[in-house]
Amino acid sequence: MQRVLFGDYLPDLPSHLSEALAIAENVVPVANGYAPVGQFAPAANGTLPGPCLGAGACRYAGSTFIFAGTGSNIYRYTTSGFASVKSGLGTTTAIRFCSYGKSMLATNGIDPIQTYDCGLATSFAALGGGAPVAGYLGVVRGFVVAGFAGGNSLRVQWSDTGNPASWTPGGASLAGQFDMPSGGDITGVVGGEYGLIFQERRIVRMSFTGDDAIWQFDEISANTGCVAPQSLVTWGRLSFFLSDKGWMMCDGNEVTPIGDQKIDKSFLSRAQNGFFDAMSAAIDPVNSLLVISIPSTAPTTELFLYSFLLGRWSSAKLTVERMLSSFGLNATIEELDAIYGSIDAMTASLDSPQFKGGRPVLMLFDGAHRLGTLSGPNAAATVVDARRELAPGQRARLRSVRPLTNAAAPQVLVYGRANLAGSDHVSVYTRRTGGGLFPTREAWSLMQVGLSMPAGADWTYVQGFDADAVGGGRP
Repeated sequence: MQRVLFGDYLPDLPSHLSEALAIAENVVPVANGYAPVGQFAPAANGTLPGPCLGAGACRYAGSTFIFAGTGSNIYRYTTSGFASVKSGLGTTTAIRFCSYGKSMLATNGIDPIQTYDCGLATSFAALGGGAPVAGYLGVVRGFVVAGFAGGNSLRVQWSDTGNPASWTPGGASLAGQFDMPSGGDITGVVGGEYGLIFQERRIVRMSFTGDDAIWQFDEISANTGCVAPQSLVTWGRLSFFLSDKGWMMCDGNEVTPIGDQKIDKSFLSRAQNGFFDAMSAAIDPVNSLLVISIPSTAPTTELFLYSFLLGRWSSAKLTVERMLSSFGLNATIEELDAIYGSIDAMTASLDSPQFKGGRPVLMLFDGAHRLGTLSGPNAAATVVDARRELAPGQRARLRSVRPLTNAAAPQVLVYGRANLAGSDHVSVYTRRTGGGLFPTREAWSLMQVGLSMPAGADWTYVQGFDADAVGGGRP
């Protein structure tokens, strides 16, 4: 009996002479295997009237504020539904949100920067104070920093410290601006103790000096930048983005490839030119995952998932219009009963993060413009091992497979071929003995063994399989 533990998912590598998985669909990397991905669970009354072009969330005074933008409106979500809090916007492109204190800022690169006071307001209003039209926003040491400011693709402009509605330089004000000398268009701004300005071919760190210059701009990457603004997402000090060399991670000092020889080629081969504005990226804070959608005709249907704690990838098949890192909403049993008609009619578990106020959670909009979480029953999952010679130099007879999973009713998949240039013959086995073995009748020179768990199946881990294989003659 040979024991095979599932390795990393590396679709860019040949499946032969590799320990890497060929398929890891609707699973999440964990320390000693893979765990399931939940199905989409729609939020109560959470349907937008049109495609979501951007979304953001913040917390203030114990309440969660979730905003989403369509072609002309910004909406705020509560369990009663989406209510318009701004109309008349002139955009069909991305809208970006940025929280500042008790306010949520929004920008689309066409209209003036908008602000919503979570303590007082019932609608967004123009920020004022000389604020520029901006493509991107970030908060750095109390300053609001705008990228692609005033229609200038190379300009960074910032407000006075502690006052996002004061942008006029001079006097005691620390407001100002700086034009990048090279690097291509600005494609994103990341805030924090220092700022990161992402350009198409460069990354610049923005450090506060407090002298007449106010800020010092230091290039930390001269040849690598963010080529897809919708790909840029940040968690703590880590920023993830798509460059012209593939997927990268930046910690504020160094840029590290995370997709090279792993998923970069697969991502780019599936990405459709002209739809990069329709892609989305977000952090799943519960599972420490970067979740990215593959650009295609909106809405996209394929995702890559990256565990930045483990440095491992997987994939998922989901229909996604837009994703965001959010917070759960407070919801009482009485409110849920009123929303769904009865608790028994709910599609999401009562333990779902979407019903727990303040708990970080990944949220997304599906192809029907519905807001929700991945907290439903387990999605159908498939994991397929590398192509192996189970009896090196010989045709192997595979007599049984024992899955290493706690799934009650998995299926065993066997892909067999006579040689590397041949085509696969696929067999599916569903009968399991009392000892957990799946009897098989396969004889091939090369085989791949996979496990498939149906949608709704109750399981928590899959680790690999034991294979009973013996040599059965020359290939």
